[in-house]
Amino acid sequence: MSTMTAEEVEKRARLGEDSVTEFKGLVQNSYQIDAKDIAKSITALANSRGGHLFLGVEDDGDITGAGDVTQVDALMRQVSQACEHNIQPATICDIEKIEVRAVIVLVVTVRPFSPDRPYHVGGKYYIRDVNRSREARREELIRLLQSANYHYDEQPVEGATLDDLETEVARSFLSEIYQEPDLEARWVRLLTELHCVDHGGVPTVTGMLLFGRKPQNWIPDARISAVLFQGREMQWDFADRQEIEGRLLDQIDAAVGFLKRTARAPSRVVGIERKEEGIPEEVFREAVLNAVSHRDYRAPSQVRIFVFDDRVELVNPGELLNQLTIDGICIGGISQRRNPALAGLLARARRRENIGMGVPALIAALKARGLPRPEITAGDGHFKLVIRWSGETGE
Repeated sequence: MSTMTAEEVEKRARLGEDSVTEFKGLVQNSYQIDAKDIAKSITALANSRGGHLFLGVEDDGDITGAGDVTQVDALMRQVSQACEHNIQPATICDIEKIEVRAVIVLVVTVRPFSPDRPYHVGGKYYIRDVNRSREARREELIRLLQSANYHYDEQPVEGATLDDLETEVARSFLSEIYQEPDLEARWVRLLTELHCVDHGGVPTVTGMLLFGRKPQNWIPDARISAVLFQGREMQWDFADRQEIEGRLLDQIDAAVGFLKRTARAPSRVVGIERKEEGIPEEVFREAVLNAVSHRDYRAPSQVRIFVFDDRVELVNPGELLNQLTIDGICIGGISQRRNPALAGLLARARRRENIGMGVPALIAALKARGLPRPEITAGDGHFKLVIRWSGETGE
């Protein structure tokens, strides 16, 4: 589906080049392109705010076209090859044919942010400076390298608009965390400040996960699969299963409800007193919250919850980041978050300080109930937390 109409192309041509718009006329070059020159233009846009490269529009805005259908198809392949072979690291751009005034214009859409930036061509890093592409200066390159820390949860959801968010849900959330009853005039600005909406009014991954009408239409694997097995091993047949979708706060509540209903640790008698060994609800909630807060939402996999006769396993896509270790997580206060905007808002929704104390609190709650220390492992692209109600009590 086209994201730009002929009328929009004409309007951009009339307005001229700027920091998100570049024209390339092709008539004088017999509808041929220089792969390195195209790569330079795409790289400059990618290292800046993103934007559009129009092939078949002259510098003065005259729309002359990119040739006939055969020539345009060849140009599309050349642009794709330039993205793959001339730009490092390789990137992908959307390339569209738009018919304008009986000629074909190629529109190359360069996304505004990528975790792979900065990009370079032959070792040179380019940026878009008003209406020209130039090599980045030293201080600009430093900022580009620092921006490589861009987080996926702040990425705009391509094609989404404010209409794809549940307005009342967002306003209710904001009223609760800001303790203001009426945010009619400020709710979009507040969502922008919280990285739920970008400056162009497009919902981000965080905004869609928390307030989207149908988040899984945009992020299909942002869901939880919960399964109850009979016994202590996985089997083809299972006793219960629930596929949990919707907004994240609703997912958390549904997953905790599933665990409370299915993960029933047995009680025991000590002397004349019956000792309950069930898992406290706050442990379930903390475990699910950690899984949805810190999972990798780029991975084509959901959070999985497995309930057995003796334990619960929670598995989420995404290994530990950089130098973070399992020991560091268990000690607490050492927090490096994959999704800082999302994790921060989920923490605020629960009235908790966001200081990385989730797992230590979980360990303490289990110890207070006389239950074993949870088992934590990371590898093969996943993070696993195992909570048992039989075994030796950990210190």
